[in-house]
Amino acid sequence: MSQIVILQKIAISIIIIFFGYAVKKMKFLPAETGRVLNSFIIYITLPASIAKVFLTTKVNMNLFVLTLSGFAFGFITFIIGFLAFRNANLKRETKGTLIISLCGYNIGLFAFPFIQQIYGNNGLLHIAMFDMGNSFNVFGIAYIAAYAFSQSDKLDLKKVFKKILCFVPFDTYIIAFILNVIGIKFPSLIVNLTEQISMPNTTLALFVIGYFLDFNLEKDEILSLLKGLIIKYAPGIALFFVLPLFFNTASMAIKAIMLGTIMPTALVAVIYSDEKNLNTKLASIFITTTTIVAIIFMSLIMIKWH
Repeated sequence: MSQIVILQKIAISIIIIFFGYAVKKMKFLPAETGRVLNSFIIYITLPASIAKVFLTTKVNMNLFVLTLSGFAFGFITFIIGFLAFRNANLKRETKGTLIISLCGYNIGLFAFPFIQQIYGNNGLLHIAMFDMGNSFNVFGIAYIAAYAFSQSDKLDLKKVFKKILCFVPFDTYIIAFILNVIGIKFPSLIVNLTEQISMPNTTLALFVIGYFLDFNLEKDEILSLLKGLIIKYAPGIALFFVLPLFFNTASMAIKAIMLGTIMPTALVAVIYSDEKNLNTKLASIFITTTTIVAIIFMSLIMIKWH
């Protein structure tokens, strides 16, 4: 794929994101539109997209290294963030939100649309394997961290495990992966139906990302935000320079690891911060900023490693 085609596809995706932001600002839709669309994606179109990938592409067990990478890089970033902020002179709510925001990546809503546009189903399969490991950080460790910084709640491991096991995209990953590995074939009707349901996912996900953008920064949050951004993107920037020295950047597996580690903060940072009375505003700003940074880095990587 030529650089011009890649740039066109990235440009279309960015336009859809800012279209979502413009629609929110013009208040054409009800206030709860963002949450409704987010739920629709998470419970309907995203699981269908995941299922479609595993129904139409045979998984190579060697790709399991991507799952381990998805967990490892998110966990390492979380540990660095925890060590950096645990004794910082910040409010408890701010510390908690910063640490949660450093735990894992927004793969399903952000990476899937871009990867599908540029790399097709093969790219989706690779990034999906990465996201399977990432899910343990986003829906497990980040949720435990939210409990740890909450003044009102004690850690309930049963509730944490229930949240992980009852998360539909994660369940879809596990079930679809197992069915793929053991070689179960589904009728074309089911495959076509799944593909049809998944079709709106790319546009809806990009629209929702734009709908949740927030540019209202406050001075007392800027330094904490900048420190958090450095911690979040340090591993990805390091990989950008190190991976080409040892691996072929034409490999989709290498691209998946590289792209996965520069993805934005997961939207659950806002959900957990709101649920546990942390700094919801900072979570929203962190997501917005990392979304913009991720678009820049991702465009650079896709063009340079095409």
